[in-house]
Amino acid sequence: MSRTDALQSSSERRDAWVPSAVMATLLGLLIFTSPIVLPDNADAASRLEAAGWWDDGSLLKLIAAVTGLSCVAAVLIARRQPVTATILALWPFVAIPLLGTFVWGWWLALLMITCLVVQDSWVRAVVPGVATLATAWLYAFSGTPAVLPIGLVNAGDWDGGRSVEAAVTYTVAVVLVVGVAVVVRLVRRSALRSVRADATERRALEVESVAVERARLARDLHDVVAHHVSLVAVRAESAPYSHPEIGDDARRVLGDIAGDARAALDELRQVLTVLQRTDGAARAPQPTACDIAELVAQAEAAGQRVTFSGDCGDVPDAQGYVLYRAAQEALTNARRHAPSALTEVVVSTVADVVGLRVTNAAEHAGEILPGRGLLGMRERVEALGGATSAGIEDGSFVLVVTLPIPADRTTSGRVDEDAADAA
Repeated sequence: MSRTDALQSSSERRDAWVPSAVMATLLGLLIFTSPIVLPDNADAASRLEAAGWWDDGSLLKLIAAVTGLSCVAAVLIARRQPVTATILALWPFVAIPLLGTFVWGWWLALLMITCLVVQDSWVRAVVPGVATLATAWLYAFSGTPAVLPIGLVNAGDWDGGRSVEAAVTYTVAVVLVVGVAVVVRLVRRSALRSVRADATERRALEVESVAVERARLARDLHDVVAHHVSLVAVRAESAPYSHPEIGDDARRVLGDIAGDARAALDELRQVLTVLQRTDGAARAPQPTACDIAELVAQAEAAGQRVTFSGDCGDVPDAQGYVLYRAAQEALTNARRHAPSALTEVVVSTVADVVGLRVTNAAEHAGEILPGRGLLGMRERVEALGGATSAGIEDGSFVLVVTLPIPADRTTSGRVDEDAADAA
């Protein structure tokens, strides 16, 4: 999950609590502003009053407070635990035989739970929806009065035939309210899809912008660097013809320079192909760990003192590419800073880790300040979960690169452009 997606998901979870909190607040105001009223025919309450339980009204207040808080809590947790919320909003109805009445807010809590749960799942809203309709019909046909802030209200009279009308009215009201909640859900989902589509479009534009910039950089590098490197190759090749008096040793040196320039052009073209990332770009094979031996041979041919040891046969292609580039940078740094020193290159594999160690005598023992080459090397290594260390040990500059080998190692063939770019 990207950072944008994570922030969007967090925002959605936060917004989901807003309607629950608003509804719970409104429900609490309704319930706790409803007066504590007992009907005249509350037989159970009359018996308790005769026993002295209602003298100060404390028990009645306690029941009202507990049932009210239970309903408010039910609305708050409705979207996370709809079944538990339904139970918390249903149990206050067991007090009807004792009180002879019930708070209308209890039923409203069930309706609110249904509307909240339907925002997330149609199936999970079935339980609170059925409970809402069942209690509405119970209220209509039982003739039990309900308590509102205005006092006692009655849904209908069984003898008068108004109970059926009240039940149908409540059923239609529930269907309409839940229908509005469903419409809100559909509108909200549509808005969220639009937001996600806009975010996807922005990411696509960003990727396209990066690709365009990479292509521009590739063109600039080709126009500038490739031009000058090709000039070096041409001048080195044409020098023996322009200056016939040059000796054989000089001709060989110039030939090596021309060859190195041509090799640099080939590698530059491969890097530019990776940088451009065009669909029609030809895919060229990239060097692997086994090509380090050829790299060392080229350095020796140029006059550098280099030794190479190790086994590269079991090194996967992606890790081998990174090791090759690290060895190339290390040999370049050795030629620049310690041209006469012996450079030792060792490739080793232990269990599921492959390592490269390059050592050469250091002309100074000061602090090593990493340049662009070492920084780029570290980025490649860390991209594959590896580690890089460079420093002075016993008077020698030591570069160590370690890379983990995945369980599904691949040792055949060479990495293509994608593997090189991932490295």
